[in-house]
Amino acid sequence: MQRAFFVPFVFALMVLTIQPCRAAEPLLVTGNPEAPPIVWEKSGKLVGVGPEAASRILGSLQIPFTIKNTGNWKQVQEKAKNGTVDLIVSAYRNKNREKYMAYSTPYLKSPVVIVVRKGNTFPFTSWDALIGKKGVANTGESFGEKFDAFIQKKLDVSYMPYERAFEMMKLGTADYLIIDLYPAIIYSKLLNVEDKIEFLDNPATVQQFYMTASKKSPAVQLLPKINTQITALKKKGYFIALVKEQYARWNETFQRRLRFYARTQQKNNEEQQNYAAGAHDRGLENLARFIERDRYFMNGTNLME
Repeated sequence: MQRAFFVPFVFALMVLTIQPCRAAEPLLVTGNPEAPPIVWEKSGKLVGVGPEAASRILGSLQIPFTIKNTGNWKQVQEKAKNGTVDLIVSAYRNKNREKYMAYSTPYLKSPVVIVVRKGNTFPFTSWDALIGKKGVANTGESFGEKFDAFIQKKLDVSYMPYERAFEMMKLGTADYLIIDLYPAIIYSKLLNVEDKIEFLDNPATVQQFYMTASKKSPAVQLLPKINTQITALKKKGYFIALVKEQYARWNETFQRRLRFYARTQQKNNEEQQNYAAGAHDRGLENLARFIERDRYFMNGTNLME
């Protein structure tokens, strides 16, 4: 029996044995659609480091799969819990998720960085350096059990949406922002504050990205093979190169949109200037329309009467 036939045959047998109702279906692979450059939605498709890596690994294993946006991050996790999705391309590890998802070996580091207002850096060689300062972080964020416990016990940190957190940094009403490296880079661009902030040299901690399989999916039995692929790709520097490549792709799209909006804004400004200068004065037109000519007017009756 040839290998090209044998691997898909074994996978099909696994599905038949474990979950007969999904026997004819490929693996449903998904992720958080709002986490560039790791995962994001573009033209209705999930792209980024996670989808690219999952495609390469599953393709190499000759496993049938489809990558699809299945909702926001909360919905994705719920679907992994009930088994309606098979594989998530990137997730942090915590005890709650371990109840319903099995984890691959980690494939990419995710440093947790400290961001400050430009010119307001301070020495940061231990978490104690944050004591006595006002911190902010994204709503619902977790930075690992140890750092989370330290924050709760010793730091003054308020949790809020990214937009508000960066605004407080910009205004100087917060001393520092705790944030994962990738959203720090992305949101500083999106919110136009790149030139107003600085990153402290040392990360506060480092988390890891994993691929995860729903414990209700036959994909769980594929994790040893997936782990072998991840280990080999890490040795080649594949994931580090991939995150740079995918960030460049996201940034290219972002810059293209900026140029489009800039041209649109310029056109709108020119039209408004012409309008204000009387080049096309609607006020005079409407004066003539309603004052210089006799018009029917409504007085509680139908104009046709």
